[in-house]
Amino acid sequence: MRRLALVLAAVSLAVTAAASTPPPARTISDAITEIDLERARHLLEVTTGDATALALERARLSIYAGDCDAAQAQLSSPTLTESKEGASLAALAKSCARATAAGFVMEDREHGITLRLQDDADRVLAPYLFRTAARARDAVAADVGIELIKPLRIDVVRDLFSLSAVSGLPLTAAETTGTLAVARWGRVIFLSPRATPLGFPWQDTLAHEITHLVVTRASRDRAPLWLQEGVAKREETRWRAARPFDDPTWADVLARNAFFAGRSVGLDKLGPSIAMLPTPEAATTAFAEVSSFVKFWLGEVGPSALELLLLDLRATGGDSADPALKSVSGYDLGEWNALWRQNLRETPPRDPREEVERPAPIKDGLKFSRGTRLGDLLLDRGHAEAARREYRGALEAAPSEPSVHWRLARAGLLVGDTAGFRAALGPRDKLRGADGGWLALESRALREDGRTAEAAEASEHALALEPYLEDVACEGAVRATGGSAPLPADADRRALCESARTPPP
Repeated sequence: MRRLALVLAAVSLAVTAAASTPPPARTISDAITEIDLERARHLLEVTTGDATALALERARLSIYAGDCDAAQAQLSSPTLTESKEGASLAALAKSCARATAAGFVMEDREHGITLRLQDDADRVLAPYLFRTAARARDAVAADVGIELIKPLRIDVVRDLFSLSAVSGLPLTAAETTGTLAVARWGRVIFLSPRATPLGFPWQDTLAHEITHLVVTRASRDRAPLWLQEGVAKREETRWRAARPFDDPTWADVLARNAFFAGRSVGLDKLGPSIAMLPTPEAATTAFAEVSSFVKFWLGEVGPSALELLLLDLRATGGDSADPALKSVSGYDLGEWNALWRQNLRETPPRDPREEVERPAPIKDGLKFSRGTRLGDLLLDRGHAEAARREYRGALEAAPSEPSVHWRLARAGLLVGDTAGFRAALGPRDKLRGADGGWLALESRALREDGRTAEAAEASEHALALEPYLEDVACEGAVRATGGSAPLPADADRRALCESARTPPP
């Protein structure tokens, strides 16, 4: 009897082990999702089983590796495209192959980063992309508790059409919410700063998307959207030192105002992606809410809880994060959501005196836009003094707008009015936000005063906003139309400056 019991126990254990062992295709899929592509390749070489499932994983691996042409060829079989997943992958592979046909790849082997550029004009930004990506990746990995397997892959595309084609994000969604980058298919797909005339904080955007890759790998893509986006917003600026105009309270204030105004989106109503929300305002509110919630949650449970939560999500799976959240912190999402909202209710409003002391908004939109536009047209034709008059009118209409201060200061340099240049810049605390051109000229003024460390910080901040603006790229060396000005000493910055001074075709 004892022998029979042992045999039955052994059979039971074998059946349990077999039942808990994932199918071969699932194991390969998990390796691809974790961006462990070498392991996925090895598994595909040694695994046998359902040929259709393995073929789909082989195509998915090609997309993750950035070889859309190979994926398109692999998905050409009607047998594969009969399924919904196969048809979706085939459509993505086709659009991706077309968008990247003329692209080229640059590598930073020291830091383990691969950069695919759609436009050769972005080659001059590559050194700065490499450095930012390496710093951000390492900082995020330390915070989350897991490292990305090298290489980190980044695609830089020229427009939203290409962003949609390479990522699969619907174009209408990207246009509606103003999407600048996405983290999909094991890579960051990133809109070139050249595509936006007024620039955008591309360094923080890159750090945000790299965080998505790290969280996806840590959780095996089982982190709910509120956690993914909340952690990504948290990590946007943690990789670097604080900068002027950073506002650590923005998320709490915006989330609180939306809550009391009845405009709250809700942590559980984000849909498949914040980029697919119906309006830009809804997307901004959603980002504020998830950022405020994650900050509150980590403040209550401690930073180490994040790593534990991601590990639990990775191991448990399922459609809900509540079991893992409750295991790590004692409450499920609904309970934590109620605590967070109570905290928003109890947070006192800002001191009214702060509202009075904040920079005044635009007083006269028509006068502001007219003065700015006419001034730009006059300056382009070499009439700097006349442009100054228009800019002064625009400044009266928008006294806290940094872009007008920059234009007026730049025009002052062009007419040789050094005192007027410094007066036009004005102090930082009277401006409503950061502006690349203003920071570039502030850097120039600081450098002339011998404050080299502060000048370097201002120049780096300007580069993080508008790298292709000539004054930024050339470190504040302003030149008249058709004239010349000194080039930066640093080779990377000199190449960027020469590119910024080259007229578009």
